[in-house]
Amino acid sequence: MPMRTRDSSGRRLATLAVCCAIVVLVLAAVAMPVAGHAYLSDSDPANGDRLEALPETVTLEFSGDGVQVADVTVTGPDGEDVSGDAVIDPDDDRLVSVSLERDDTDADGIYTVDWEILAEDGHTTAGSFFFSVGDEPVDRESVLEAYADDEDDVSIATTAAKGALLLAVVALVGVPVTAAVAVYPVVGRFGVAPSVVDRRLTRVLAGAGVVLFGAVLALGVARSASIGSSGLSLEAIRTFAATPLGHVWLVQLLVAALVATGLLAGVRGSLDRRYWLGSSLAGAVVVQATVSWTSHSATLVDRLQGVTVDFAHVAGAGLWLGGLCVLAAVLPTVLADAEAGDRDRLAADAIRRYSIVALTGVTLALLTGLILAVWHAPTLAHLAETTYGTALSAKVLLVVAALGLGGFTRFVLLRRLDPDRERSALERRVRGRGSSGRGSDGRVRENGGREAGDDPTVDETASTTSTLVTRVLSLEVALLVLVVVLSGLLTSTPTAVVAEQTDAGDPVTLEREYDDGIVELTVGSPSVWGEHGSAFVDEGEPVVFDVTFTSASDGDPLESDRPVTILAHNERADTQLQFDLEATEEPGTYSTVQTLPDPLWWELRVSGSPEGTYVSEWVDVYAVPDGHEHVHEYAPLEETGFTHLLRIGAIVVGITGSLAVAVETVRFGRRQR
Repeated sequence: MPMRTRDSSGRRLATLAVCCAIVVLVLAAVAMPVAGHAYLSDSDPANGDRLEALPETVTLEFSGDGVQVADVTVTGPDGEDVSGDAVIDPDDDRLVSVSLERDDTDADGIYTVDWEILAEDGHTTAGSFFFSVGDEPVDRESVLEAYADDEDDVSIATTAAKGALLLAVVALVGVPVTAAVAVYPVVGRFGVAPSVVDRRLTRVLAGAGVVLFGAVLALGVARSASIGSSGLSLEAIRTFAATPLGHVWLVQLLVAALVATGLLAGVRGSLDRRYWLGSSLAGAVVVQATVSWTSHSATLVDRLQGVTVDFAHVAGAGLWLGGLCVLAAVLPTVLADAEAGDRDRLAADAIRRYSIVALTGVTLALLTGLILAVWHAPTLAHLAETTYGTALSAKVLLVVAALGLGGFTRFVLLRRLDPDRERSALERRVRGRGSSGRGSDGRVRENGGREAGDDPTVDETASTTSTLVTRVLSLEVALLVLVVVLSGLLTSTPTAVVAEQTDAGDPVTLEREYDDGIVELTVGSPSVWGEHGSAFVDEGEPVVFDVTFTSASDGDPLESDRPVTILAHNERADTQLQFDLEATEEPGTYSTVQTLPDPLWWELRVSGSPEGTYVSEWVDVYAVPDGHEHVHEYAPLEETGFTHLLRIGAIVVGITGSLAVAVETVRFGRRQR
């Protein structure tokens, strides 16, 4: 390959890296942190509503991603299913309605609404709520069932399929690029037949193509099985295929089949190299574009920004990991086929060329990874207290370890492979012995007339280093494979923001100590959450108040000798209520279901007489006004100090990485002259 062509190719790659980094930074600069998946944010009737008559329809409104498939069941007081088919609003796919079919003369009682939906990002969520008709009091069990968390269907099958899909895409993106930039030009220079590379690459790519097809097929089957309660069936697959998300899946399946077929033809030798290399890259780009189109970021932040950042993240990983796969799988075979004296130069040349590709990939992967963290894990608490955060932290540690191995290869092993460096070291050793000379050709000769370039220790060192290079590359590949597998888990798990926001609904316990014991007030409702030692509930919503007395010394429950009551006072509304609690099956626990009819702060005085000791303790509960935007609205989070650090880190990575690519390209060009 002429030097000018090599130099211009390197400059184009460096320019592309800089442009990609700038585009991603600009798009991400205006994006705010978001949530993912789809969750119930409102309903009509609302959770816990008491109605005079049975409504004709029940409407559910979801936040986050749009709804692809909905299954809603409304169960009446006698356990009978009174719901018709769930209908997704054609003008707003976040609205789902279901008609009710029941005789109004027998409508009084409690109705439970169980829902399960497949969201636009491919995830299934489920939950329930209730409302009542008539004057029948709401029982404690109904409220307790209603404030159970919405459930995410994050199956092992889905996670495994996504991990396999990402691995296949990464290989199909990075292998062709690295082969074209760092392998074929090198083997041509050192007299190794390109067919040696072809045999290895076709097998690697064909394997990735088969994995891609299998992963896409498995992902569609898993999503189909999550629809409704009937499990996997032909009808479920047809239902899923008829949705917009199913249409994307069919495109992915078709492209994956074409890629696998073309690569298998390449293995048999019936397809020219440029076609099977080009088709693998083009197919992977199409599949990843469709995956990015339905990602959390694309459906919640903005289509353009979300798709760009998600796509660039996977593309960067592809250039890094896919390139390593080429070197780890092909380089040992190429070195074995090369002349012994050329192996160190061949390995060094290939690694230098790959370094440009790898730096480009690392820059894109780190830059976009920081941006994704801003969107989906914007605080340190998100990293420490959620499954998403734990997986993300593990991924970061593995990336750091892989970067360390990459740096060791580039700055330590590559120098050992440099023949000029070895010759200079030998000259220093010879000069140190004080007896050397130069031949007519200018080569250094040691005692006995042996030429420095023929020193067997140099060849032995180069051979040992080449072997070590392949081992280090294999270890780096293994680490990055684990990184991609964790990425599959991250795309199947609710983001840290979602995990935090959907904690609303967990009962909140407020504890107070008295002389010899502890009194606990547990507040439970469909939307309760705790903050700063207080409980927050929705105005007018049924709330379960549980009071428990325990001994401070041994934690045993204590029975009250007199009725347990709660005196509730709202100073702003000048409202005062008194609730009598009844004993439950749990010793020392007393309960009631009540509503706080007025908004803002309520002071609750809990009174009782555990084992003859009079207790009167105060706690605060805040009733959120109707229509007030709070945690269940899934509003974008405010910027935090941690998000500022992440954004600064993204800018530093973008600038530093782009400069590193440019410098590496210039240095490589100079060495080729």
